[in-house]
Amino acid sequence: MDIYKGIAEGKCDNETLVDFLNYVFGMNGDRTSFYKLLPKLYKPEYHPERYNFITTEDGRLRAAVGAYPFSLSVKGTVLKGIGIGNVAVHPMHRGKGYMKDCMNMALDDMKKNGVDFAALGGRRQRYSYFGFEPAGACGNFSLYKHNLVHVYGSINEGTGYKAKLLTANDTKEIDEIKALSQSRDYYPLRDNASYFDILSSWTAKIYSITDEKNAFAGYFVYGGDGGNSNVMEIDCVKSENAPNVLRACFEAIGEDRIGLDVPPFNVPFYNLLSDIAEGVTISNSEHFYVLNYEKVVRATLALKASYAKLADGELSIEVQGKAGTEKFLIKVNNNETSVEPYTGECTLNLSHRQAMGVLFGLLVPEKNLLPGFALSWFPLPLNTFGADNC
Repeated sequence: MDIYKGIAEGKCDNETLVDFLNYVFGMNGDRTSFYKLLPKLYKPEYHPERYNFITTEDGRLRAAVGAYPFSLSVKGTVLKGIGIGNVAVHPMHRGKGYMKDCMNMALDDMKKNGVDFAALGGRRQRYSYFGFEPAGACGNFSLYKHNLVHVYGSINEGTGYKAKLLTANDTKEIDEIKALSQSRDYYPLRDNASYFDILSSWTAKIYSITDEKNAFAGYFVYGGDGGNSNVMEIDCVKSENAPNVLRACFEAIGEDRIGLDVPPFNVPFYNLLSDIAEGVTISNSEHFYVLNYEKVVRATLALKASYAKLADGELSIEVQGKAGTEKFLIKVNNNETSVEPYTGECTLNLSHRQAMGVLFGLLVPEKNLLPGFALSWFPLPLNTFGADNC
């Protein structure tokens, strides 16, 4: 038997790959398909075969793991990332180690190409074997009609704010959304040509919001995987207009309740919803795998200092990382942060798994290893928006 393990390009075409994935994930290729669920990845013009590690037997596709590049701008630092998706093994060929082989090929490729972090969604223990751990923090807010009525007297009456459902032809509004996104301390670096397809991920709908003078005031993205629709992304041009943008959002969706995923660095909406929403659950953003700890910690700590008060202090950390051992010194003074290489003996020595929990996780026993002043530093805001997930 001839077994091939490597990149898919040149071994299978787009149609063969997507048909295989639809079959493994129980999609019929018509009403449900990867083309519709994640057009940003699987349309023929985006060549997903270039980013899939596969195993074939005598030319027949048996397993595939997608490793799709994306990057984040965090306080001016570009973090090079990989989104892991479509982890698939043919149901009649499981137990042969093909999934592990494809995952390990993807991870080895990340190390070789200087990737800073990777992200995926899935079962915790399944991917913990490879170094992925729950990380980041996101507020999952529940907002009801009665919350708005009691606070403002109505859902959206009298504001003059209106939401417009966008199509791919609404290039002016898409450009306004992109410009607003890129004005922030944190934003995903999304390709111009596929910007609409990216925002449309997980069957999402994209809305632009205008104010009473018909000027662009903000936007939101509403959708989700598995029929669990929520607001995956929301922003406004002026912080003081967040309430009106939120009210227009609620009116456009037309439900008695909506859920909103808002990270803490989205200060206008995080603070607003903390004040008026019925409730909130703080959860991990995704499962992450950090390869360049010093760089990721430096960027995300600077981001956290932009919206949270951090205690002064110094802490040296050694991490036995998956891409090698790293030693760095963290300093915070009057909310100014620095993270630099360190050569001395470190105060804190962590395995990769411990480091993921201590630095980026919500609730892990290893937090007890931290000195008191450092408890205000962590978890660091390593997050992805829903539209960028794979």
